[in-house]
Order: sequence, then structure tokens, then C-alpha cells
Amino acid sequence: MGATNLLDTKTVTLNEVLGNGKKMQVPLFQRDYSWDEDNWEDLWNDILSSEQTGSVHYMGSVVLQNIDGKNYYIIDGQQRFATLSILILALINKIRTLADNDVDKEANRERVEILMNQYIGQKDPTSLRYSSKLSLNENNDAFYQQRLVAFKEPVNRMKLSDSEKLLWNAYLFFSKVIDEQFKQDLSGERIAYFLNEIVGERLMFIQIVVENELNAYTVFETLNSRGLELTSTDLLKNYLFSLVAKSETDLRQVRAQWKKIIDIVGLKAFPIFLRQYLNTRMNLISKEYLFKAVKQMVQDGEQVFALLDELEKNAYVYIALFTPDDVLWENDKEIREDIRALTLFRVTQCNSLLMIAYDKLSVADFKKVLRAIVSLSFRYNVIAKLQTNDMEKVYNRASVRIFKSEDITVRQILEDIRPIYLNDEDFKRYFEHKVMNTNNSATRKLVRYILYKVEAALPNGLHADFEIDTGTIEHILPEAYTEDWSADFSEEEAENYRYRLGNLTLLESKKNNREAAAKSFEEKKEIYANSQYALSRKIEASEWTPKMIHHRQARIASVACGIWKIQY
Repeated sequence: MGATNLLDTKTVTLNEVLGNGKKMQVPLFQRDYSWDEDNWEDLWNDILSSEQTGSVHYMGSVVLQNIDGKNYYIIDGQQRFATLSILILALINKIRTLADNDVDKEANRERVEILMNQYIGQKDPTSLRYSSKLSLNENNDAFYQQRLVAFKEPVNRMKLSDSEKLLWNAYLFFSKVIDEQFKQDLSGERIAYFLNEIVGERLMFIQIVVENELNAYTVFETLNSRGLELTSTDLLKNYLFSLVAKSETDLRQVRAQWKKIIDIVGLKAFPIFLRQYLNTRMNLISKEYLFKAVKQMVQDGEQVFALLDELEKNAYVYIALFTPDDVLWENDKEIREDIRALTLFRVTQCNSLLMIAYDKLSVADFKKVLRAIVSLSFRYNVIAKLQTNDMEKVYNRASVRIFKSEDITVRQILEDIRPIYLNDEDFKRYFEHKVMNTNNSATRKLVRYILYKVEAALPNGLHADFEIDTGTIEHILPEAYTEDWSADFSEEEAENYRYRLGNLTLLESKKNNREAAAKSFEEKKEIYANSQYALSRKIEASEWTPKMIHHRQARIASVACGIWKIQY
């Protein structure tokens, strides 16, 4: 494969993957073995199905990094290779047991030797131990080589680590299903055929060989594989660890700090967090460019420590941006309410800006930026539901400006995000036509938030927490269409208007469930007049029609315009 090629791809059998004297190593710092019984059972059933149907079974893609033509790193595929290796050892051990019990003794011993050389590795002439074709990571390899490859039981199973227990339990699982599979035809010849012809020839892989870590990362970002984010995180970790690996003290410290960061943000979310962190200090980075960006920025041990210090500091802020009750906000009710709003909106594109704003600005200025982003997000994301591509670019430019500036003002930041701030006219236009189906629990919670914010903004309106107050969402035109409403709404109109914001109000739980229910508008009006909620008391129309819903929604839009507003 030429050095300029990104990758070399071909479809191969398991026998071909393990053939030609190749040795494969799980990178030292990659994650531990994690497959469990569900995974083992799926694999076993796939193999049996392949045997019964005579068809091949595709095991997906594996990514190998070519070290020197004979040695390869397993960049993606370690869980599958480790599990298949354990299955192979369990099959070989069944033949060993036959030989030990004097069943076709010489032939079965020869089979064991051939199969061990073919699938597991060659024996060292000095130690008489197998030099394994497969090496696992630093936490699992000793157990794999000393116990599984050597066919030795653990001395004390209770003392095994979690991943070692999984390795051993996988071996026990396959030993059990092999016993069941071959109880009617137990012979070394039959088992050897099953291993060589079924497992070895009918399990197919898309083998992707890359020449370096950067190409490996690029492959991950273009493949649609289940382990994408986890594996890309492993690759980043491996690179950072390799820069400090010469010093055991440094490596131990980096490991501990890495683990702390992963524990804070979560393994799956780490690439997202890393990308948003990098987007606070450099031009917008895509997922595909993450690894390259880190590699350019971090090239020695000192830079590794500096990066991890920054990531750890920002990790606490990043998680707090999803957690209104986080200890970071415990002394500020306003911040908690705004974080709760962003969580409710499910808006995350602003996190890079909020992280750097928290780091660089005073608390008072951070609160102003946060409040502005809540208003912007409500207009842009919740009501208008506009595309988020431009939003990321704007937030990135604002973030980098904060990072590079010594004395930036809130006004300058607000000007930077102004391109994605929906003006009042457009906001009202979107709001006046907004439909929100309250049958969806997430949407229902969002509707409560909107109605309670509007309620609090009305003269003599009730100031209450939408998550705590016992008020309910009342559909003035009921969700269930009845004859009482047929004079003012056709069935089609009822379908189109029942979830319009202009048709929704707040009502005490007892009034809604017992009194209002599906009554006529004339009957409902009397109930609304005695409500504690100004939203309901202000419903004074003589009739309820599509036109009245339009008018009411337009009035609410004007109130909303003043609530979710950035003052420029």
C-alpha cells in the first residue's frame, strides 16, 4: 500500500485475517474488554445460522493500522477479535479434553497443535509458551496470555477485575454451548471442521488497513459503525498517552486525569465536549477534523498536561450547562432558571460560547450573555425552528473573540450573535402560526413553560414555577371534537386549531378536569372568569372561532416578544 493511500480495503475471512503470520495488537491504552452474554449469544447464533444455511456471515468492518507489514494495531474490532479468539480456544480445548481422555489421542493432539499454530500462535522453543497472534490492552493481556491461552483457570475468580471476569465468563459461555452443540457428534475431526470451515471461512470482514493514526481517525469519521464515538475517543486517548508513556509517573497522572474527565462528561459525549471546547479557541472544527486539530495543538508531554487541565476545568462547566441544579449554580436562581430553559429547548450549539463566557467574564456579564442566549434560542430554535448550521458558525466566531480579547464587553458579544437573532417582526410572524401538540410529553412541558412565562408577564398575572405549580393546560377548543363545537369549527378546522398556542391557556386542575372538560365555550367562559390565571380571565370573547384563536395568538405573540428579547 502506497504511503499516499488513505486506506486499503478488502473483504476477507477470519482465516485470512489471522493468516500470513500477522500479529495483531490492541493499542496499549484502548478500552478494556466489555462484551457480555448478549453479545456472545448473538455471535454464537450467527455462526450456527451460517452453518445451517451454508451462507457467509458478515462481521462488519475492522480497521487495522499497519506497523511494519507483519504487526498491526487493531484500531477498531478488538471486542470481536478477542471474543472470536476465546471461542477458538474453547473449541481447541474441547479437542484437548478428548485427547486427555484417550479419545483418538494422537490425532487429536496433532489437531490441537495445528489449530493453535493456525489461530493462536507459535510456541516459543525456550519457554514452550505460545507467542500469541493477538495481544490485548494493558489491563487484559496478562490474563488472556497466562490463563486463557495457557488453558489455566484463574486462581481466585473473586479477585478478577470486571473485564477479566467478562473474558473468563465468555470462555465458560462458549465452553457450555460447544458441549451442547457437539453432544450428539463429539469428535476432534468434527470440531476441527467446525472451527476451520465454519468459523474460519464463513465469518467475513471488511478489512480496512490504514498507515497512520490520522488516517485511522478519518476512516472512523466516515464509517457508519456502532462504535464510532467510543473508538474515536480511544484513538485520541492513545495518542495523548503515547506522548507521556516514557515516564511512568507522568503516565499514571495522565491516566488519572483522563479518567476523571471521562467520568465527568461521559465516554460517549466526550467527542462532542472536546469539539465544543476546541471551538472556543479556534475556527469552527468539524467532527472529521478533531483528531488532526488535537495532534497539531498537542505534540509533547507538557502540552498534554496543559490540555487535560483545561478539559477538566471546562468539563465541570459543560456538564453544568445541562444541569440546572448543578452545584455551580446553587447560589443563583436566575442562572438555574435560564439553564433549565436551555435544557428544555434542547439547544446545545451555544455551549462553546457559554463555556468560554463563564471562564472569561464576570458572573454578572455571564448572566447577561446567558439570558440573551435563552431569548435568542427561544426565537430561533423553539418558535422558528430554523437551520442550526449558521448558528454554530456565529457562536464559534463570538467564542473565539472572547477567547482572544482581554476586555470584551457584553454589548460586543451580543453584536456578534446578532446575525441569528430573529427580529420582532419575523418572531411574531412565526409565533402567530405556532402549533404545539401537547400529546407529546416534551412538547407539553415546553408549552407549560411558555404559558407560565406569558402568565407572569400579564398585569395581575400569577408568578409560579411551571414545573411545580398544579395548573394544567386547558384546550379552549377541546381536544375531543363534539357537536357542541360544530357550529364554529368543522372537523378539519378543529384538527388544525386545537393545538395552536392561541387555543391554549392555564386552568386549575379541578376546574379543568371536573368543570371545563369538553363543555361549550359559553359554559367555559364562566369558569375562566373565576380562574387564578390571568391568561384565562382575559378570555372575554363572545364566541370561540378560528378567527378568535388567530387574534388571541397574535396578542400572546406581542407579549412573548417582550419576554424573550435582546435589547440592542
